[in-house]
Amino acid sequence: MDPRQLEQYLTWIARESAAFTATISAAALDRAVPTCPAWTLRELVSHLGRVQEFWTEDLSRPADAEPDFSRERTPGPDDADELVAWMQTRTDNLVQTLRATPTDTPVWTWWNEDRTAGAIARHQAQEAAVHRYDAQSACGTPAPLDAALADDGVDEFCWIARQLRGSTPVAFRTTDTEHEYSAAVAGVRPVATVSASASDIVLLLYGRVPLAAVAVEGDRAAVAAFLVPVE
Repeated sequence: MDPRQLEQYLTWIARESAAFTATISAAALDRAVPTCPAWTLRELVSHLGRVQEFWTEDLSRPADAEPDFSRERTPGPDDADELVAWMQTRTDNLVQTLRATPTDTPVWTWWNEDRTAGAIARHQAQEAAVHRYDAQSACGTPAPLDAALADDGVDEFCWIARQLRGSTPVAFRTTDTEHEYSAAVAGVRPVATVSASASDIVLLLYGRVPLAAVAVEGDRAAVAAFLVPVE
């Protein structure tokens, strides 16, 4: 990963996290999050803060060391103003640590290939963006994901899916960025193609919008099966 690409990911992380943090207020913290029905906004903020904290610490952990997940569900501060500062600190620490860590540094990851600091930067941009959408959905109408960020997210999702699920003959065509990505290995013809904006495809892949929100050519059942989360 070249320095310009890293800076793009760090810009996305910082910008999406700032928009996420902007939703925090005393009046909003106990609102339900429509896209994450089990959580309130307060719980969502604690989740993303702990996620960013986890990956910041992971960057200094040996690649073969099993992480400590014990703090994953520990809540952040109760007071809204304190929670804003707490969240901002976690984002700043993540961005600064990623910038200071060579992108090819081996680290622990839950995916199988490209277990590097650069891959963490890439995935954390998506995590911040999707959860920003979640937080805004609790406070009004959420803005779509940035087209370039979402386009990269479709590519990354297919890349990780091929590692964890094997080849799946489903493809995704972004109507705004005009790219096509496949969850199948090279040479395997897709049985279905999903077409939508890059933002809507990412939101579909992460379960934020229904299959009815996108166009499907071919075997719709194959797409529905692909969208079922892997346990």
